[in-house]
Amino acid sequence: MNPGQIIIILAFLSSLGAAFFYFAQGKKNERPQSSSIAGRLFLVSVGGGVIASLLMLYLLITNQFQYEYVSKYSSLDQPFIYLFSALWAGQEGTFLFWAMLVGIMGIVFMKSKNHVDTIALGVVNFFAAFLYLLMIVKSPFETVALVPPDGQGMNPLLMNPWMAIHPPILFIGYAATIFPFALVLSALARRSYDSWNERGFAWTLFATVMLGAGIIIGGFWAYEVLGWGGYWGWDPVENSSLVPWITLLALIHGLLLFKAKGAMQRTNMFLAIITFLLVLYATFLTRSGVLADFSVHSFVDLGINNYLVGIMVLGCSSGFGLLATRFRDIKSPKLNFSNLNREVALLFSLYVLLAAAAFTFAGMSSPIFTGLAGKASQVDISFYNKVNLPVAIAMALLLGITPFLGWSEETKSSLLKRYSMPLILTALSCVIAYVAGVTSTVLLVFVGVSAFALISNSIIAFRQYRSGWLTLGGPITHIGTALMLIGIIGSGNFDETKQIMLKQGEPKEVFGYSVLFKDFIEDPSKNEKPIVSLEVKDGNNTFKAFPKLYFSNYSQSIMREPDIKVFPLKDLYLSPLEMKAPQQHDEHPTLEIGKGEKKEFGGYEIEFVGFQTGEHGQPGSMQVGALLKVTSQGKETEVIPAIVVDAQGQQTQVPVEMPPLHNPTKGIQNPVITLAGMSVEQKKIMLAFHGLEGDDHSAAPVYELLLEVSIKPLMMVVWTGVVLIIAGTIIAFKRRLSHKESS
Repeated sequence: MNPGQIIIILAFLSSLGAAFFYFAQGKKNERPQSSSIAGRLFLVSVGGGVIASLLMLYLLITNQFQYEYVSKYSSLDQPFIYLFSALWAGQEGTFLFWAMLVGIMGIVFMKSKNHVDTIALGVVNFFAAFLYLLMIVKSPFETVALVPPDGQGMNPLLMNPWMAIHPPILFIGYAATIFPFALVLSALARRSYDSWNERGFAWTLFATVMLGAGIIIGGFWAYEVLGWGGYWGWDPVENSSLVPWITLLALIHGLLLFKAKGAMQRTNMFLAIITFLLVLYATFLTRSGVLADFSVHSFVDLGINNYLVGIMVLGCSSGFGLLATRFRDIKSPKLNFSNLNREVALLFSLYVLLAAAAFTFAGMSSPIFTGLAGKASQVDISFYNKVNLPVAIAMALLLGITPFLGWSEETKSSLLKRYSMPLILTALSCVIAYVAGVTSTVLLVFVGVSAFALISNSIIAFRQYRSGWLTLGGPITHIGTALMLIGIIGSGNFDETKQIMLKQGEPKEVFGYSVLFKDFIEDPSKNEKPIVSLEVKDGNNTFKAFPKLYFSNYSQSIMREPDIKVFPLKDLYLSPLEMKAPQQHDEHPTLEIGKGEKKEFGGYEIEFVGFQTGEHGQPGSMQVGALLKVTSQGKETEVIPAIVVDAQGQQTQVPVEMPPLHNPTKGIQNPVITLAGMSVEQKKIMLAFHGLEGDDHSAAPVYELLLEVSIKPLMMVVWTGVVLIIAGTIIAFKRRLSHKESS
């Protein structure tokens, strides 16, 4: 047993001991002290998490490949920043990082100026102990018998600055959700039902900021790096972090209602409990391997499934069990639904957010639900678009209505006066959208309510600015939401995509741009990826683009990274799909043939039997061949033309000689064939014949590039919106802290 494993066991025991003594103190209603046994054990567990994390960082940075985790996620040529981020690249490292975050936040929680109860700290320590237990089952400090000379290294797609910060920010948000949950359990256990709201509000805002920022950074990384042109693919693992963020937003609305009217206490407790359980469920979906066939983000099972299920069952039984037994004791005033006012609008907003969370939860869980009934399957992306469109319309409408409402009863004349200007500007926005090409009734309604929300909240923000910038949290968040919805409409419904085949040195027109493929630059240094050099002209303006196309030894597949030219109202998205090896300017005779087909060509009968794959002689290269049965002059011969993909992603054709063929003008000749193209999905190949009569080999060879070009409208509007959402939530969090300090 090495020092790292000893530290993990020590942290587990001290966290478990701290939880026990904190629960014991909770029965006596004692204030937690760092000098108590529980406090000392808590500090030991936090110290253990920090030391274990620093030790793992040291092992990664110094390339200690005798540790299995290090050999999996680092290598000798891996840049320093990605040796650092390798700490959270794998499952074991993620759990270690998560446990350390829970401990550090627990110290902040314990040192709060306000009274912090011991039961809540007991819950926090118990969860930390659970995370350390997972690391005992599958330790990040496990060693290997045979030490490799070099590590496997991280997935090259993860070696990106955005991915160096996306996971830690996301897990800060995950870690923060334990505190509203712990406060609710404590309030229920002590029957002090109002005590958690003020403290829980600050932790809810903090968790919302961090989880939202992590999701947004992940979406930007997907858009900028993956090359598939999107920022959200409704992948089950993507959605698993989105759903608890939505319930956090719903909880914020519920806590605002409690602050104003003292209402929604039961609902708020339910939302705090369900949010943390959804975080655990997201962990289960991502880490258990149940989504291995349905998500590109899913990890393999480490043998911890039963533990993950167990903590979810324990969380459900303790949280909902306590809530059920105390349900009748929790008193809160009823809301006034007789007239339209702010409390009604906030309540409807809460329900709309819960509807979005429920629909998304059902979609992401479909592989599990259908697997229980028979064969596992997942819903199509169109499911999310269909069910969430009316939800988004309702959300935008409420965003536009709520700012002008007061907490008391409103008269029709006063409401009409307040909404007259926003409604006129909204109508004008719909006319502009219709002229711009939005002719669908549903989309026009969507544009209208989104514009209504943007205009209403902009007016309110202008008015409230006189009262200080700390009052702008809500309006800025709502402005961001409206902008995001408008951007999603534009980017999702009016984007254009075309694929063009570019020959080196020959420009082509697409979407009004002239695109010239200049060169393919291979591996300028050991840590750089091969790039495609493009020159793009837009009238008198010329700019260069450098998308990347390479072969990944990590995934044994071709990888691509786009180049994006950002304009105020659109993005030009350039993503390379395929690079063909240097070919002749002139074309050799070609034959397209499908698997199992027989065709006659050039005096031969050719049957395509199937594909053959295998490793090539060069390190990191792969060979794909086509097995052909060729009949010439009554004799059948097998030949296998192939394509070799090297470590830089460059394709090289491996020609093969055909059986002898009698040509009246040239005598006996042996033509050569190459594999000019193939489609594994369609089970078709393209063969090029060299040496048949009429061939000309005098032209210089050139590369050919298959490039996907897309116009993405209003992407800057999307990113501006999401940044404003986070900024508004940060302002609200700052205001909450200022309020606590002043009180």
